[in-house]
Amino acid sequence: MADQPHGRYYAQALEVDQNANVMEQIQNALNEGDHHDWHLVGVSDVMAEQGVILFWDTERPSFGISHRQ
Repeated sequence: MADQPHGRYYAQALEVDQNANVMEQIQNALNEGDHHDWHLVGVSDVMAEQGVILFWDTERPSFGISHRQ
């Protein structure tokens, strides 16, 4: 993961090496996001030849639950 400041949502450009196991590279990126407790909210294949863009939500989802009284 890039060590750069971002807001709640983070777009990660995942460039894959076509000469290596592509699924393993993607799984490693997903595992790293999970390590940060980030939640994958979308994927774009805009960079289809080189890889994908993963869109992360860096905050814990509330699922519409409010803890306000």
